[in-house]
Amino acid sequence: MTVDMKKDIDQSLLNLFTKDYQPFKLVEDKGFKQFVKMLNPNYTLPNRHSIAKQYIPALYEKRLREVKELVVQEAKHSILISCSSFNENHTAINLSEQIQKTIDEWQLKGKIELAVSDNATNIENALGTLQLKHLGCFAHILNLVVQSALTLENELIDKVKTIVTYFRRSTIANNKLKTYQINNGIDKPKKLLQDVQTRWNSTYYMLNRFIELENPIRGTLGLLDKAPQTLNSDEWSIIKELCTVLRPFEEATRAVSGESYMTASIVIVLTQGLLNACKKLHTMEFNERTLMIIKQLLDNMEKRDAWKTLIKIESTG
Repeated sequence: MTVDMKKDIDQSLLNLFTKDYQPFKLVEDKGFKQFVKMLNPNYTLPNRHSIAKQYIPALYEKRLREVKELVVQEAKHSILISCSSFNENHTAINLSEQIQKTIDEWQLKGKIELAVSDNATNIENALGTLQLKHLGCFAHILNLVVQSALTLENELIDKVKTIVTYFRRSTIANNKLKTYQINNGIDKPKKLLQDVQTRWNSTYYMLNRFIELENPIRGTLGLLDKAPQTLNSDEWSIIKELCTVLRPFEEATRAVSGESYMTASIVIVLTQGLLNACKKLHTMEFNERTLMIIKQLLDNMEKRDAWKTLIKIESTG
């Protein structure tokens, strides 16, 4: 066996661990050893300790060098970095030292256009110390903006939550809701959705599904004993209007949560777009309570420093 042949087989072996995430002990399994020997009797399998302490670290260093060379060659300017506070116990000084170390190691001095991070004070101060332009997590900002506005209708949202919880906990009620939908020509009955306290858009999904199933909910609640009180006509109307108002924010949240494309560049456009959408919604003939939500959304956006910074960037863009 030549040296090159052994290297090729070693690389293929490592793919089992780096691509397929197989355990290192695989190389010590009798069946696997026999399989490899049948393919090539001249190849000697390394043991799991060699893989963990020699092969994988060597491959890591090789890939690291390749990526660094690529960054130096291709990344001439306008680099975007992403960083996190990790832990509130990390001081701004600790974080700034680590970020500076990374900048030096990857030869990024003078190339960084923007640093994106969460909104923790320590990471914001660290980036400020390094005099890097900073953009906080836009998804988090959106969450705070919308959640704050929705507190104006906590009582109504809680009423919806009570009904949703009732159906999700009661097998009888849930089955009747399903049967009602089937009897009214719905081939694929839907279930009510419960919101999650930490994500505002889960509240939107709950409300949107709730109005989608308005007739089945009303009809089913009327057939059940000790069921929670349904919404009155005004409350159903407000929920529908809230979904209309919140839809642009849901679309923006999905856009900035994409995993297959860069999201920082679209954030600048979304900030102005959401502001314009809310201003337009505020001129529409909604219920007074809905208009209060819209006004609160506008106030929340216009008061946040991060939002004002993005609007300034967009207008001077």
